[in-house]
Order: sequence, then C-alpha cells, then structure tokens
Amino acid sequence: MIRIAYRSKRPVIKRIVTTLAVALCTATAGFAHHMPGSLTTIKRNPDTGAVEVVHRLHTHDAELGIMTFLKDRSLTLDQLVGRARLSLYVESHFHLADFSADEVGRPLQLELVGAELDGEFVLVYQQLHGKLPCVVAVRNDILRDVFPDQVNQVNIAVDGHVKSLTFNGKDEWLSTHLD
Repeated sequence: MIRIAYRSKRPVIKRIVTTLAVALCTATAGFAHHMPGSLTTIKRNPDTGAVEVVHRLHTHDAELGIMTFLKDRSLTLDQLVGRARLSLYVESHFHLADFSADEVGRPLQLELVGAELDGEFVLVYQQLHGKLPCVVAVRNDILRDVFPDQVNQVNIAVDGHVKSLTFNGKDEWLSTHLD
C-alpha cells in the first residue's frame, strides 16, 4: 500500500499572510504623515564670498502651505510661477539681523536668488553680500502661520562649526554667537 503524505497548506498560507501583514504595516509606517518642518542652512561660499541661505522644505508641505496662505488652490510648485510665489513668501517670513545689547538690531539685506525642485523637496535660495555679524538674530516663520506644529531648524556653519537654532511654538527671534 502506498501512502500519500498529505501536508496541510495552512502553515504555508499562514506564513504568507503573516509576512504580507508585516510588510504592509512596515510600508504604511513609511507613508505616515510626518511633522511639518523646514531646514535652513547658512554658510559662506568660498568661491563667491557671499553668505548662502538655503531653505529646504518638503514639497507637499510647501505646496499645501502656500496654497492655503495665498488662498489659491490652483497653485503648484511644478510651475515657475508657483516656485516664484513660494520664494517671495519665504523672503517675507525669514529674517536675519544684527544682535547687540540684548536687542535685535539692523536687518541684514538678503537677496532672493530663486527656487528649484529637488526630489521630494523644494529649495529656496537667498544670499547675503558681506559678512554675518558676530552675534546674529534669526527669525524663521516659514509655514508657521499655516501649520501650528511646524518646526523650523536653522544651521549656521562658520569656520567648521555649526550653530543650530530650532523654531517652534511661539518663538520669534533667536540669536547665537558665531565667534
């Protein structure tokens, strides 16, 4: 008599279902909404001598934020006009100033250079002709008027050292010594 061994397919199916469930949970965690935020980097360009300011924002947040702020649902950052309007918004919501005697002093004149898409981010460029003061005050309100939980980080690179400022809640002007 020949016996045919019957193996239940249930353990195999159970393993497949478990593997798929774990993969699905892992994948959806990657799609979870992230906290809105921006990263601004300030550093001197050794070739030009100018101080470069680069604001990096998640494209989705920037697009939604600027559409909400301007009350224009047709605005998209894929178009030049959308990036130009975002650049002007950033220019009016980011400021550098001299800081002395515990007071915000004269504003530093930043020149708006432009914006470009870079993968899932949009980069807005500004520059300062001249030097940063020894103590600089920074105000970064980018998208904080649209997203109450927005956290904006500013990194200032000077002589191989990085000073970081983090804006959240009701922060207005923050200052740091650059020497």
